[in-house]
Amino acid sequence: MTTTRRILVLTALAATMFLGSGAAAQASFTESAKVTATPMSIATGTVSAPAAGSGSLTCGRTSATMGLTWTKSTSARISGYRVTVHFSDGYTQTVDKAATDTSWSQGITLYNVTAYAVRYTVSTVTDYGWTAESASTGWFQC
Repeated sequence: MTTTRRILVLTALAATMFLGSGAAAQASFTESAKVTATPMSIATGTVSAPAAGSGSLTCGRTSATMGLTWTKSTSARISGYRVTVHFSDGYTQTVDKAATDTSWSQGITLYNVTAYAVRYTVSTVTDYGWTAESASTGWFQC
């Protein structure tokens, strides 16, 4: 008797699942947004490079001193300047300076400026990531 009851319950459950699954589910979604057109203008900004002034190389008995002066850039939002030393073998060295600086000097071993010539450039660095590099100075060598 229990086997018959089990078969009847199982058949009833199967019939309920089969007949009950015939109804399709439905859903719908709507969303809207109001967009107002406003006039827009896009401008292309430029960054002015600082004017590289005089570069220098003072040679001593065992060391030398490199130096550069420049005129500040007229661009807005300047965050600093980047001095680049270009060696004649292709190597470059950079030094970051403050936005208020207009000169730089640094000592170097004498060998580096007797074996190689150096020249300098200075770049404007802005707080929005744009830069502009000055013209290069002439070459210096001890």
